[in-house]
Amino acid sequence: MADPMTARTRALRRVDRLVAATLGLAIVAAVFTGLAATTLRDHRGIERQRIEDAEILDAARSGILAMISIRDTSAPDDVKNVLDHSTGAFKKDFEARSASFVSVVQQAKVVTTGEVVAQGIESREAGSATVLVYATSSVTNAAGAQNETRSWRLRVTMTDDHNRYKMSKVEFVA
Repeated sequence: MADPMTARTRALRRVDRLVAATLGLAIVAAVFTGLAATTLRDHRGIERQRIEDAEILDAARSGILAMISIRDTSAPDDVKNVLDHSTGAFKKDFEARSASFVSVVQQAKVVTTGEVVAQGIESREAGSATVLVYATSSVTNAAGAQNETRSWRLRVTMTDDHNRYKMSKVEFVA
């Protein structure tokens, strides 16, 4: 006859192995759940940043196009469009010079049509980003320019202004 203690010991060992295996699987499941949650959180953060980058680049493109696409026949509206894409010191400076700008554009019969050729985010901080822009414009005026091409290399600071990115600084770069 088999020793009852040995049978009982074997049964307890099977139970111990089953508990250990269950505990091991639970630990592995918890680790994978944690990794999946972290990966999902990181993915959502990257997606939010990609969406914000697209908004910044779109706003920079629109602002620069407003600046380099001006017509003598619509100069006051064109200036208003630039101001609508601007904030901060840049807006104040542009606004202060807008009347004389409109006058010069109208007197010189300036017509420019711009195109943003390339752009990219150089740096970013909370609520702002610096965008490098390469653009061209075609210029016609009373001084004799007939569809002359001009190139623009710009560093544009885009600032969040009530959940809309606007130009707060525009620098011409060499």
